[in-house]
Amino acid sequence: MRILLMASAYNSLTQRVHVELADRGHEVTVELALGDEVMRRAVRRHSPDLIIAPMLTAAIPADIWSVWPCFIVHPGPRGDRGPSSLDWAIMDGAAHWGVTVLQAIDQMDAGDIWASMAFPVPPACSKSSLYRTEVADAALAAVLARGDRAVPAAVPAGRSPHRLVGRAHIVGGGEAAGG
Repeated sequence: MRILLMASAYNSLTQRVHVELADRGHEVTVELALGDEVMRRAVRRHSPDLIIAPMLTAAIPADIWSVWPCFIVHPGPRGDRGPSSLDWAIMDGAAHWGVTVLQAIDQMDAGDIWASMAFPVPPACSKSSLYRTEVADAALAAVLARGDRAVPAAVPAGRSPHRLVGRAHIVGGGEAAGG
């Protein structure tokens, strides 16, 4: 499968997703999301089967997500939206948190859920430690739950056949390993 990773930075999570998907035989390209036109050119140039955004701080333009399947990795549990999710988890002393893979739509972090993974938050951990370990592990598991399956062609952007909750699940059947 041709997968385009769009990211605001080639950070540790983007690198892990890149390597893991490539090791699984996917043709993976990484493009920095440095503006709408840059994203559009990247999509035209690579003509991906799937777009995954492991770390994105800007919205994917509608003319991309309405045509190509686009999945956003959000470092928050099902129902969480917006920036600073990890900050809130740490400040509130959350014992558990999660990562959600959502389909890109016109609102940030509001698309249909295609995979989610919960994890325990270690006591007194730093944001960077949490991101590099628990978040990255959960995000990779959730991406693999979605990314290893072809996106159903009959499901248009903005609609999924199922709303998912809990441990990593795969639309179309089965439960992902590692949950």
